[in-house]
Amino acid sequence: MGVPPVEIGLLGPIQVSVGGEALPLSSLPQRVLLARLALSPQKVVPVADLIDALWSEQPPRGAVGNLHSYVSRLRRVVGGERIDREPAGYRLRLEHDQVDIGRVERQVAAAAATTDPARGAQLLGRALVVWRGEPLADLADRPAFAPERARLAEWHRQLREEWFELRLTAGEAEGVLPDLEEAAAADPLRERVQLLFIRARHQAGRTAEALTVADAYRRRLIEEFGLDPSPAFADLRQRLLADDPGLRARRMPGSSLVRGDSARRDPARQDAQGVASGGLVHRPADRFIGRGPELERVRHALREHRAVTVVGPGGVGKTRLVLELLHRGAGAEPVHLVELAETSTPAETGGVVATALGLRAAPEGSARAVADRLGGEPALLVLDNCEHLLTAARDLVAELLARCPALRVLATSRQRLGVAGERVVRLGPLPEGHQVELFCDRAALLRDGFDASAHTRRLVGEVCHLIDGLPLAVELAARREAAFGLPELRERLSAGLDVLEPLRGGDRSTAVTATVEWSCRLLDPDARALLDRLSVCRGGFGPQALEHLAPVGVTNPAALLAELVDASLVGCDLSAATPRYRLLETVRHVCGSHLTPAEADDARGAHARWMMAHVESIHALQRERSPEATPLLRREAANLHQALSWLADSSKKPPTEPPAGESVHSGRRELAALLGMLTACAQSDEPALPLTTQLLRLAPAVLPPRTESEAVCAVAAGTAAGLAGDAPRAEQLLTAAVERLPGGSPYAWIGLFFRLTNRMFSGDVSGVESDAMALRHDRTAPAWAAATGVCGAALVRQFSGDHAAAARWLARDEALLAEVNPVEGIVAYTRGELAADQDPFRALAWFDEACQRCDAQGQTYIREAAAVGRAAVLIRLGRHSEAAAACRGLVDSLRRLGMWPQLWMVLRLTAELLVALGDHATAAALLTAADGDALAPAVLGTDRDRHAVLWAAITDRLDPHRLAHCRSEGRTDGRAGATERALRALDVHC
Repeated sequence: MGVPPVEIGLLGPIQVSVGGEALPLSSLPQRVLLARLALSPQKVVPVADLIDALWSEQPPRGAVGNLHSYVSRLRRVVGGERIDREPAGYRLRLEHDQVDIGRVERQVAAAAATTDPARGAQLLGRALVVWRGEPLADLADRPAFAPERARLAEWHRQLREEWFELRLTAGEAEGVLPDLEEAAAADPLRERVQLLFIRARHQAGRTAEALTVADAYRRRLIEEFGLDPSPAFADLRQRLLADDPGLRARRMPGSSLVRGDSARRDPARQDAQGVASGGLVHRPADRFIGRGPELERVRHALREHRAVTVVGPGGVGKTRLVLELLHRGAGAEPVHLVELAETSTPAETGGVVATALGLRAAPEGSARAVADRLGGEPALLVLDNCEHLLTAARDLVAELLARCPALRVLATSRQRLGVAGERVVRLGPLPEGHQVELFCDRAALLRDGFDASAHTRRLVGEVCHLIDGLPLAVELAARREAAFGLPELRERLSAGLDVLEPLRGGDRSTAVTATVEWSCRLLDPDARALLDRLSVCRGGFGPQALEHLAPVGVTNPAALLAELVDASLVGCDLSAATPRYRLLETVRHVCGSHLTPAEADDARGAHARWMMAHVESIHALQRERSPEATPLLRREAANLHQALSWLADSSKKPPTEPPAGESVHSGRRELAALLGMLTACAQSDEPALPLTTQLLRLAPAVLPPRTESEAVCAVAAGTAAGLAGDAPRAEQLLTAAVERLPGGSPYAWIGLFFRLTNRMFSGDVSGVESDAMALRHDRTAPAWAAATGVCGAALVRQFSGDHAAAARWLARDEALLAEVNPVEGIVAYTRGELAADQDPFRALAWFDEACQRCDAQGQTYIREAAAVGRAAVLIRLGRHSEAAAACRGLVDSLRRLGMWPQLWMVLRLTAELLVALGDHATAAALLTAADGDALAPAVLGTDRDRHAVLWAAITDRLDPHRLAHCRSEGRTDGRAGATERALRALDVHC
């Protein structure tokens, strides 16, 4: 006679039957012991674990003896031969399917093995019948069983969802709807149930109801709980709107059924549509664009490292990259893909991973259970969206790597996990060409007739630039193109990103704002406050900005910045000597909206003070003619523009005379004045049009200025007017400022310096000499400024035809010029101009030296002037081919820089060259155009005589009718026309 079969039930109250007859368990200790042993059949359960299950925190003194007694009594129920005593503990000698959990697992495996959804639904239905209620129901008050009860309950919910889905796939939408409606009502925040319910309504022909349910669910999550639906939800809703026929036949991503052991063991089930050997990997149906180098970097990293994390800001395409990698085959080992975006608490992390691997019990904890499941065999575990569970994910990955020697882990996150040996692959915006390709690809899907012409692609490039080239933002913009067209979309994006936002809320797959907000919510409050204040920066910032922009009370802003870099909310460029940080425009847009008006005002004031400190450091370097001054100005040009713009807007109040003793440093108006003037001085070597535009806005409303700060503003605005070519306005502002600034002012020399420069172009010889003398005697002016004044006086005398007076200016201050010559290109340039007529070969050497000095110091302004002088000498030496090439290069560079006074000088030289080459018609048009433009410098001295000779030659060679026609063309050409005319002529001779 055989041993009667024993069956144990854990999926409900604890139950045991022998030979088909249910037997009572008379005591709670018997039920505890049986449950603990049955959760791990055929495995040794340590004595310590059994004692913990029986008594939890305070076992009695004779706990081991009591345990033996309880085991003895349990043997009488299930049979002594079925419970073995081992050195380390006890073992329940039962097969897995003698426990109801094992029977369910067998049915689930059979369902996974079939390709017939109706048969799979039938098998899962049988499995669900095994449940008799809440698992381990009569042990609800036992802490040791809490993890197992939660895991088994979650398993039951997942199996029901699998059952629902298979029934939908089999075409049973009407039949499954009541069950799904009940499940959705019982668990209204469980997204997968809601997705299935929505899908069932659609398949039942009730699409309008499905969309209503979808919108209500999304609205509830956003408005009541501040949560975002997952990308799967957004994908389903979009497919509903498009009436995607595949929605009726395809299993939804996230199914644990397609990731189980049976699929891994059966290679025949691995189809060609994205199979990694651990199961099916679903990737989006639209085309994957670009990212070839990034894919290879991740693939290489996985070959060399056991832990790899793809890091990047929200919306940059981390998940899509990983799915593409898995689709193409990341390796030969099984792949286990785990989505963590919906995991709400760190405590659930291990459980979600265990469930995705098909585990149904973890009596020794999730990490241990996962490690036991993976063992020593090669495998790739992919953890997607770890950013909100960093600590839990790090601890889990560290333990798994320690326990599983052949395991590799690939994670995606907005910051690195921080495990030992982790290799980080940072993902940035798409390259420009791929941005345009992605936009055009998606736009062509949404609008018939989308024309990807060269003009269209140029506009697309401008749109992509406004949204940082983030793939999510590019795809959202492509959707809006169908509604607005490219020109209107570009204009709307220039004003902000609101056009990309959905009408009603949005999740991380449908809204740029939601993507950034999700990341911000994960930050430490101080880090979030710092990020919001950093949003006032434009064009990036250096570490020095933290001293000014850190929130009050923060003691370690550098650590907060490191957290923001780790979270991929701040980009970091370490290629330069000083690190450079930058917020994407999408992040700036969102974080700037967090600031109240008062907070924004405070942050912008701190930003302006940072710029003030920065420009003061540039000014100090510039006084020493350090070559570092211009690169520093260039680096923060965008921030300077931002600060000047804010100060100009916020300080437009009627000025009043400050109280006695008040410094120009005090108050917003005073800050605007000083920042503007020092910026004007700083950019004298390399003017920047955006800064010049802002400086013009600082001009006082009334002249003469009534306060010292107004006078300083007049210096800034007058300098800008001169750089913009408005010589009369520059003269008016600078003269008013110089006369108002008090004696001994440390800034008066700046006004003198720029007035002298402006007067040179207008040919005011006495004015230039007067300012030069004042600069020579101003003790606050640096040596290079005084030397520039001397050179300016010499140049204006030389251009007026008085070479002897020019030479006297240089001879009188020979020591000063020798002192500054090594760091100041204007000295060599001036000597070249004075030598040009008497010794042209020596002049060429001086001009070459000037260009070298200017290149070393970053002095663009004087460098171009020296190049113009060199071209003039080449023309007069008859080296026409070299002269044509030099003029061609100068026209290009000066037009690009917008330096029109210098450009008109080159166009006049080009006319002189063309006369020598026989093209009198073009020369006549160019000279006429120059004479009619207000930005063209005055023609003085020997140049006046030279022009008279040119006109004589032109008049001699052209008949009156032809000459009149050429002059008429010159008058109508304008600046752009004259430039193009010169370039066409020069191209013939280059």
